[in-house]
Amino acid sequence: MKLREIAKVIKGVHLLEDTVKDNVKTYKELSMLSLEPISFLDERKVIKVNVSHNVSPKQLTKEGDVIVSLYSPMIACYVEKNQEGYAVPHYMGIVRMKNYVKMDSRFIVHFINSARGRRALSKRLESSFSSKPTSLSLVMLNEVELLTGANYLMDRF
Repeated sequence: MKLREIAKVIKGVHLLEDTVKDNVKTYKELSMLSLEPISFLDERKVIKVNVSHNVSPKQLTKEGDVIVSLYSPMIACYVEKNQEGYAVPHYMGIVRMKNYVKMDSRFIVHFINSARGRRALSKRLESSFSSKPTSLSLVMLNEVELLTGANYLMDRF
């Protein structure tokens, strides 16, 4: 099963700091430091950004979302209920489960952060590039195979 079959992958927003004081809105934006390698968001490391335009609600975190860094080390983190409303920067992606899918999105977090998930992502990237890339495109993330070989141990018994 490919990720695009069960989830929508959304690119983060590119926020530019606005120095003009008229109609300025403040957002809390995630940073690379706010993504902890142990799969959670560190709220102490978000950045406050003043911008003159609204951020689309689809580019703000929601409970159950998976935030993925699109640059090395490509960490995935789960968004808890009290972590809603953070702006996701352009160098991260949001994996948002489709409404009809009855799968816990924490599976996606653990898959991406696992050795098997990293191999699946690397294999997908290496098949498309001649050199080892340091970034992951949303197209590649959408096409990653999630459950290939997942039942290998069960089939042996």
